[in-house]
Amino acid sequence: MANDHVELTILQTNDIHGHVKSTSHWGTDHTHGMARLSSIIKNRRQVDTDLLLLDTGDMLKGSPLSYHYAKYNDHMPNPMISIMNHLEYDCAAIGEYDFDYGLPFLSRAIGRSFFPWLAANIVHKTTKEPYFGFPYTVKIIKGVKVAILGVSATRKIGEHPFILKDILIEDAYVSAKRWVGFIHETESPDLVIVNYHGGFNKKDARSIDQGDEICSIDGIDILLTARDHAKISEMKHGKFVMQTGGYGIELGEVRVTLSRFGSSYKVESINGLFHAANEAEPDEEIEKLVHFQQLETLNWSLREKVSQHFKHSASDDPVINDWLKKLRLEDYIDFF
Repeated sequence: MANDHVELTILQTNDIHGHVKSTSHWGTDHTHGMARLSSIIKNRRQVDTDLLLLDTGDMLKGSPLSYHYAKYNDHMPNPMISIMNHLEYDCAAIGEYDFDYGLPFLSRAIGRSFFPWLAANIVHKTTKEPYFGFPYTVKIIKGVKVAILGVSATRKIGEHPFILKDILIEDAYVSAKRWVGFIHETESPDLVIVNYHGGFNKKDARSIDQGDEICSIDGIDILLTARDHAKISEMKHGKFVMQTGGYGIELGEVRVTLSRFGSSYKVESINGLFHAANEAEPDEEIEKLVHFQQLETLNWSLREKVSQHFKHSASDDPVINDWLKKLRLEDYIDFF
């Protein structure tokens, strides 16, 4: 039969940190940003219309555009959510920095999304139910039943926002192990993907990376990771692990080959590759979506004495403050 062998495509973005257009002054010197990744995503969709598109967290914070939007324009459409909706993401994980503009900001962003944000271990501190409603989602792609579980990095005990208002962030490994077992018992999937905003970095940080521990959980086929900003495309402990370098420097792609096994499918092979942003031209549709918000950001950042806004507010982002002090008009030449 024609569908005895099936090939699935999974595309991943992670740690975009609000980057849309490629600039020389922000985060990386590499060509990057969602405008260029969008061109690649659309090209890949022409080859495989049934591909899955996932984000692994930290999409919403980390650029002048995202900062200005959160501080002054949150009543308007979120530029990063507008891009994700336009590209028809299938789901996203919640990153630690996605919380940094506050829970109301994050809740509005999720509410404006046309796709689920999966967060099995971000729960209501009293009921222990997933706070944002979706621990996992199931997709039927080319007859293959794909389960995608979302998990976020564990915060250190006692460190904000390990408990944030009504939210408790549970241990990522414990939560993933429990939910993977539940998924297999109730869904009988052919392929299990864990979309984990966490990595393998053991250095001291406000969150704990448990990638190695999660790789030890039986029943996982693919582990999408983040936080390290490291290019990973390899097998670890029998699981295929993918992560891109962040900021939209490249798009991750996982290719899965499955064969029919009775009434279900069995994984035959999993391979990964990267598509560099510098291989594509920016997508004009994406640029138009955020053009006026980027223009407002530019005008705000170049306004006379704008840096004084930060001098008396220790709560504002020190990275943005440092950027404003060093800002040069020529840094924006390729921004518009």
